[in-house]
Parts: sequence; C-alpha cells; structure tokens
Amino acid sequence: MISVGNLAVGGTGKTPLVIQLAHQLAPRVVAIVLRGYGGDEELLFKKRLPNALVIANPDRVKAAREATAQGAEVILLDDGFQHRKLGRDVNLVIVRDVDAKRHCLPAGDLRDPLSRLRATDLIIREADLQTHVRRILTLQGEEVPSLRGKRVGMFCGIGQPDKFKKTLLDLGAIIDAEWILADHEPASIPSLHAFNHKCKSLNINLLVCTEKDAVKLPPSDLPILFLEIEVQVAGLEKLMAKIEERMYNSPD
Repeated sequence: MISVGNLAVGGTGKTPLVIQLAHQLAPRVVAIVLRGYGGDEELLFKKRLPNALVIANPDRVKAAREATAQGAEVILLDDGFQHRKLGRDVNLVIVRDVDAKRHCLPAGDLRDPLSRLRATDLIIREADLQTHVRRILTLQGEEVPSLRGKRVGMFCGIGQPDKFKKTLLDLGAIIDAEWILADHEPASIPSLHAFNHKCKSLNINLLVCTEKDAVKLPPSDLPILFLEIEVQVAGLEKLMAKIEERMYNSPD
C-alpha cells in the first residue's frame, strides 16, 4: 500500500499525483482508496483511471480489505497521511516550502506539525510537481484549441482557487467574472444558470471550471469548458524506483 498525503488543508497536487502513480504502476491491478468526501475525487479517478478499482469509504480499513478482495495488487491511499489506523508500505508526503513557517489548525492551515514528517518514507516538494493543462474540453468531450484572448466566467469549488485562476491567466484567458464555491461544493443548476445569465449580461460567452467541478455537473447545453490537468514529477524514475524498493522490501 502506498499512502499519498500532505500536511496542509487544501490542494497540493495529491489527486494528479495519485493518477500519475496509478499509470506508472500499471499493468498491475491498482486500487484507489479514498474517503470520498464531496464525491469529486471519486468521479475523477473513475474517469481518468478506467482500469483501476476506485473504492470510496470513510472506513478506509474496510475499503482496503474490499480492494484486496477484488484482486488489487497495489493500493493507493489518497490523502492518507492523517489516517494512521491503516498500515502502509510507503508513506509519501507532499510538502510545501511555506509549511515550515505555518502553524497547525486553528492558528494555521497545517493538519499535522512538521515533526510528523519523521513518519514519512518519501517527501516530495510541491514545487517538484509541475501541473500543466493537457487539454481544454467541453462537457461533451470536444477539444478547444485555445483560450487566448477569450473572455470567460470562471467558477470552481476547490481548495486553492487562486491556482486555477493563475492557470487560466497563463493560458491567455481574460477572466471578467468569478464564482468561487466552497471546497468540494457542487455548482447547483439554478446557481449555474444564474451565473451564466450574469456572464451573458457582460457579453461573456464561455464558462470555465476545473475537471473536479466538471465531473459533478449533470449533462448541460451551457457553454462550459474545463481544464484536463496532468502532473509532471521531477525525478519520476528515481521516485518510482524508491517506491518499488520500499514496497517489496517492507516487512509483512
């Protein structure tokens, strides 16, 4: 079992890293075990990893047992660092450069103190996870070549909306309207139509969200695009070699 986690509240690239690790671990039968809060990660994993087992359960011990019963050869435990009841062969933690200056909740945004890093096997700096936009897609799966120079209405319900905003700006989009939901909060249909109406009144004809938001949307004819994100891991081959070594040399 490989646990992928972090110290901080909010997104640090765990989801795209889990997807990348699952691809690297193929052709083994890979299972993704997660709590399932909000539903977006579960739906995203099922969409991006159609050959993996995706098991969401707040009781991750039961989920891991179910994964094993279904034939999983490797289990990836999503956001597992704080889940200490479940043993793992590899404890991988993503650390931000700012974590050394932050405090634990409620004074700061850390779920664990830095001293907990002594329990890790492998540490990945957030700066070594370079995310890039693989494709810009409509809800119907049609690819859009570019957002450069396009006026858009941005909406998202993720932990770090500023990162999404920066990505859109880097793509050359002109963000003339914003709708920020709480982390994992789905966009309701009435609110989505209201936001679209507001955008149309500003002569904005495109709405853009993250893939995590898009997987929770029902079929719609609204002009919604989403960004399909991939992560490039610095030193990926060395990382995978270390993971393989720890997986197969860990005591039973």
